[in-house]
Amino acid sequence: MENYNAVIDIGSNSVRLVIYYEDVHGVIYEVDQLKSVVRLSSYLDSYKHIKEEGIDRTIEVLKQFKQLCDARGVGKVLGIATAALRQAANQQDFLMQIRKETGFSIQVLSGEEEAYYGYLAVVNSMKIENGFSIDIGGGSSEVVRFANRRLVRSYSFSFGAVTLTQEYIRSENPTKQDLMTLQQFLVNQFSTQEWLLGEDVPLIGIGGTARALGKIHQKLTRYPLLSLHHYEIWKDEIDLVFHQLIKMNGEKRKSIEGMSRNRGDIIIAGIMVLRALMEKIGTDKLIISNKGLRDGVIQGKLRDDVIGYGVKKFMNMYQINEGHSRQVSFLTSQIFDQLKKIHLHPYDFNEKELLRIASLLHDAGRSINYYEFERHTFYLMVHVLLPGLTHRERIITALVASYTGSKKMRSLLNSYASLLTEADIEMVEKLGVILLIARSLDRSESGAVTGLHLYPKGEVIQFACLGKGKCPLELKLVEETGKKFRKHFGIPMEFQWINHTQS
Repeated sequence: MENYNAVIDIGSNSVRLVIYYEDVHGVIYEVDQLKSVVRLSSYLDSYKHIKEEGIDRTIEVLKQFKQLCDARGVGKVLGIATAALRQAANQQDFLMQIRKETGFSIQVLSGEEEAYYGYLAVVNSMKIENGFSIDIGGGSSEVVRFANRRLVRSYSFSFGAVTLTQEYIRSENPTKQDLMTLQQFLVNQFSTQEWLLGEDVPLIGIGGTARALGKIHQKLTRYPLLSLHHYEIWKDEIDLVFHQLIKMNGEKRKSIEGMSRNRGDIIIAGIMVLRALMEKIGTDKLIISNKGLRDGVIQGKLRDDVIGYGVKKFMNMYQINEGHSRQVSFLTSQIFDQLKKIHLHPYDFNEKELLRIASLLHDAGRSINYYEFERHTFYLMVHVLLPGLTHRERIITALVASYTGSKKMRSLLNSYASLLTEADIEMVEKLGVILLIARSLDRSESGAVTGLHLYPKGEVIQFACLGKGKCPLELKLVEETGKKFRKHFGIPMEFQWINHTQS
């Protein structure tokens, strides 16, 4: 039976629905989403009551969400609300009206809960041990410090991109005085938390402001990989984008490529929050997270193996033969380790991990088409998120997984060459050859090779393969990789088949 769940997030700026599918292994996939900009915080009156117009608009959106949930057969809906409802004096009446007209039960999160779920989304999708995160919403901003992937401190500031814009930026073209006043306010606010000091750790940006900043910067720099998750921006680059934005009039800012019109009026305040916090922490690096509050809510707990979960999800999604892929991964590990022992390849744990991922996913492209499946594998691994990998690592693993030779590899690399160094490309070639050998040794997908022993024999490297029965197909194909091995490792290789079924 198909298992669909959904998260509804009633924020101060927008109301969102995300629908997830959970498979029999407990792996969760995002399958659909809707968003409507309501600006609920703008309907709070001086007595902190949400006006009828804001209530009506929200319920209208939620009815649309219910229609999609019903059509999708969603079994469980987790409803959450943040700053605007947290502050609302008529909160309970509003929640009762939502329940009566839509059937949705909404939980109003505390600032600490909101910070915790944002933190979960970050550490469950990035391989970053230590850092800070900030989730800039419409009416609040949650800051977290984590160490060894564990939450250390958190605080919810009662300001966001919408409320700061309403209070400090009085027109679409802010004055210098507006900006100075807002800057001083932010400095004062962040100074109240003495733990906001970093030791060369990055700031992870969650939410619409961070995503919009990332999109704008990618467009300005013509960045080749249009993926926001784990996109890195340095402080001086943020300053450059900020100064360009404040020079634009309001209409031009709303139409800037890479950002929705609905964010054009609040982006200035949002970026100022990021800049002020980076200054306070003492960091020059911002990393964008495309995962946030809703993802933390649906996951609910900390995952220890970020990359392993992502690889398993990828394998399930593209129906990869797990037995074959794990056999190939075993063989690549054997070859990598033994090349290191005979000093033909320096040991690097990160290289070995990237090779492991590539070997597990090398057949993904077959789910699209057998013909040129390596090219399809490359496309999928570049464009489908693999949690825990940086952009550079995604390109490397995609090239290794799809490797058939130098010429085709460089044609695939062409669009992304600016993300890799020559040393990276040399690494891809060597890891790609190792994977080619391993793939050849399990071409029949029978697990025939049970072990490998590599050793120097005169002026060649002997590959002694321990196997079950005779495997002429594997022997023929692996011999064809000899030229590539000699080219990239500088020494010929020979294969010897040892049939362990013989006495």
